[in-house]
Amino acid sequence: MNTAAATNLAHISPRARKALDILADGGQFVQRLERDRYTGREQFAYRLLKGANVIKGFGLAVFYELHGKDFIRMASSTSVSTYYKLNREVA
Repeated sequence: MNTAAATNLAHISPRARKALDILADGGQFVQRLERDRYTGREQFAYRLLKGANVIKGFGLAVFYELHGKDFIRMASSTSVSTYYKLNREVA
């Protein structure tokens, strides 16, 4: 880990540190359009994925915290979803 990452790591929340561990182990964030089954309303949601499983407790706030410190970068994108993975240059 370089010194810039160590300095940034000191200023992130414990939940963001756990998310970094999951991302380092092959996880990824996804921003995708989801439909609520009850109301039928569609909106974008941020999810942390490990394989095909959603890890609960990691959403928009953690995503913006890690994205703001350049710990994650865009991996791929479609019209309804964008995938982000760990930025190995910073972490």
